[in-house]
Amino acid sequence: MSDFKITLFNNTQNQLGESPLWHPMLATLFWVDINKKLLFCCSLDEPANAYSVEMPFIVTAIAWQDKEHLILGTESGIYRYNIKRKIPQLITELESGDTNRRSNDGRADPWGGFWLSTMDMTAEKGQGKIYRYYNKKLDCIVTDLTIPNGLCFDKARSRGYYCDSFTSCIYVLDLDVNTGEVAGTAKVFYQFNNTDVDPDGCVIDSIGNLWLAVWGMGCIMCLSPDAEVIHTIKVNNLNPTCTAFGGKQGELLFVTSALCDSNNDLQNIQGTTIQISGIKNGQLEPPVIL
Repeated sequence: MSDFKITLFNNTQNQLGESPLWHPMLATLFWVDINKKLLFCCSLDEPANAYSVEMPFIVTAIAWQDKEHLILGTESGIYRYNIKRKIPQLITELESGDTNRRSNDGRADPWGGFWLSTMDMTAEKGQGKIYRYYNKKLDCIVTDLTIPNGLCFDKARSRGYYCDSFTSCIYVLDLDVNTGEVAGTAKVFYQFNNTDVDPDGCVIDSIGNLWLAVWGMGCIMCLSPDAEVIHTIKVNNLNPTCTAFGGKQGELLFVTSALCDSNNDLQNIQGTTIQISGIKNGQLEPPVIL
């Protein structure tokens, strides 16, 4: 029986907190508030010195390149961001001609690529897509989604995962063992029976388990590589949005969340960022290779 401990990591109430990223070279957690165009930064050792930066565009996904730079998935493209100077540099545009579109979930893959999804601003059905940027080339690899989420990777099994929150379904893709390129058609990995809950952001641990934030259900689910439910961790945040391993060896799980209309005594917890300790087999995110 696992002994998980849930604590508040940062008490800022984000309207739509998303994309937590632990930067292993800086021992720092980054995340965004999509609606407010804010990028947050908080050190585990100095949480009182947390700060936010107002961005010139919507940022929805974060990865890291090196000690000085993040990779940002934004409404208009993928950017390289200098952390100290706070300067973004465009790498490639992304559906920039369509003002009704924005990016959504994204993550680095273990081969050095960066995956980023897009969606219609009003979540129009079938308009969601997933792209991969790799070796200076941007490819669209999945179409006909609505709210694409949950991009994460299991290198040992040459798998990629993604969710469509609209259909309450998690999918799995076979990937090439050497390049990470898509090597087959997507298959259903896990289907929620209750379509009122939405599978959101997730991450894979070192033995292939998937740790998923379930929007509307107030919990983190851990699924085995065979789609068996191993853990369900209840949290006070009704709408958790995404997960990220952090700490020196991935022993922590950070969870972002969004505000909701709850009128109970836990209203001041909604939208905050929490920390779950007692994690085993966590692993840190790989860098993007440009």
